[in-house]
Amino acid sequence: MHEKADAEAPVERWNLAQRIGFRFVFSYAVLFFLTDWVAGLVPFHEFLIEKYNAFWLAVILWLERHVLHTGYEIYLLDQEGGISNTAFGSILFLCYVALAAFAAILWSVLDRKRAHYQRLHQWFRFLLRFSLALAMIHYGTLKAIPSQMIAPPPLFLLTQRIGDLTPMRLLWIFMGASPAYESFTGCAELLGGLLLLLPRTTLLGALICFADMTTVFVLNMTYDVHVKLFSFHLLFMSALLIAPDVRRLADLFLFNRRVEPAEAPPLFARKGWNRAPTIFLLLYGLYRMGMGFHTAHQRYEKVHPPAPPLYGVWSVEEFAVDGKTVPPFTDPQSWRWAMFSKPGKLTVERMIGSLQTYGLDLDMKSRTMVLRDFEGKDDLGWRADFSFAEIAEPESDVLLLDGRMDSRAMRVKLRKMALNDQRFHWIFIPPEEDRVAVQKK
Repeated sequence: MHEKADAEAPVERWNLAQRIGFRFVFSYAVLFFLTDWVAGLVPFHEFLIEKYNAFWLAVILWLERHVLHTGYEIYLLDQEGGISNTAFGSILFLCYVALAAFAAILWSVLDRKRAHYQRLHQWFRFLLRFSLALAMIHYGTLKAIPSQMIAPPPLFLLTQRIGDLTPMRLLWIFMGASPAYESFTGCAELLGGLLLLLPRTTLLGALICFADMTTVFVLNMTYDVHVKLFSFHLLFMSALLIAPDVRRLADLFLFNRRVEPAEAPPLFARKGWNRAPTIFLLLYGLYRMGMGFHTAHQRYEKVHPPAPPLYGVWSVEEFAVDGKTVPPFTDPQSWRWAMFSKPGKLTVERMIGSLQTYGLDLDMKSRTMVLRDFEGKDDLGWRADFSFAEIAEPESDVLLLDGRMDSRAMRVKLRKMALNDQRFHWIFIPPEEDRVAVQKK
């Protein structure tokens, strides 16, 4: 959007609905910004926000005890206040709405002769850009370096049954299963946030943010993610930034009419001061982007240490003892899956459902492994010896173990779980059960 600074341009009188609506939204935004990114620039903000949260916690506890009686436990999530989908955050949202309505009524009575709030509206838009841009940059960097939804997912998640997962956990696994897709969504959020830093590209940035946050909000609602209210606020902030240009967008895309450049009054009466807020917002936004990438990189490195050889979760396809194949689910001590997650460690799940962790000495040159007691509860001399072979074709991601455990010969055929495979396939090869036999002529 192209904004011109013209302090002398006449301004039409706002109608009653516009004035009352602005007073309500502005009043609500002031309350919201007190625990938002904007508050982070206030000196001693951590101390002030802590006191602010303590005040509202006392108020909401009183309301719950004497007025609402919802029966929900009132608490601060991670010792942070603000709008959220906890009982505290939801009641706080209602309190903000009630206070904003009261402020709008009082403001309308005391300032009923005001024709418009054009200058204040520009400052309001600046704060909206500031808050929304920092939020989009924060979450964009966490996804661009896929560390918000850990990608690829931690191995222990792959051993859970889908039916045991919550919808939110399933969404996190879905996003993390494709690091490239998570990075794409992060770049889209980051692009919207960066475009908000400049007045000329605010409309484009708000449109991108609106599209991004519509997707995020719908996912939060349909997968029961606990940040529904917060994501709705980011969506609403995007809509507020787009609202003044809705008519121009309709003329351009729907009615095929000529669209004139948008005009907006300056933030300051003196032209020389009007660049300062833009420069500040741009520099601070770029600084937060750098900090965001640094944090995301550290987080990614923490959850993705160097992977050991044979890293992954392997399903047991065949299990034989003393030369005899053990049918699945007939021997509670036979293996169901094996997981190589950390150096020197092997975890297996038995058919009975119990987990057993072994110390692992792995020699990739000789293709041998030695399993030892991991917790030191058994005899110090206990060990199990295996040789292993990796099969590439015609069966990929298959591991054969041959050796002895507890004085008995064991042979185990393992296949790496499909979700471990992060390779790109242009040619789709369906599973055996999904293939349709083609008769040759």
